[in-house]
Amino acid sequence: MLKISYEDFKEEIRAEFYGYEEISEEAIAKWFNLLEAFVEHKKKSTFLNYKGDSVEVVLKDEADLFMMVDKYLAAIINEDLENYFKDWSL
Repeated sequence: MLKISYEDFKEEIRAEFYGYEEISEEAIAKWFNLLEAFVEHKKKSTFLNYKGDSVEVVLKDEADLFMMVDKYLAAIINEDLENYFKDWSL
């Protein structure tokens, strides 16, 4: 199990996004906006532990980062972005 700070998670996932030529800068920005809204509302997720004002991200391993980005790419291709963060899981 991998536990990382929310800020470190955002840096790691951003690096993963840049490895995908198919995902535009606009799509990456949209993902981060959706993430911020998700966290702001403290929506339930198996990936996030809310502790007061801080957030800890819990992943099985680094492969979860790849899977998140792959699933987002699939949502882009399938034009189903509104459901990506609806039930954020892998």
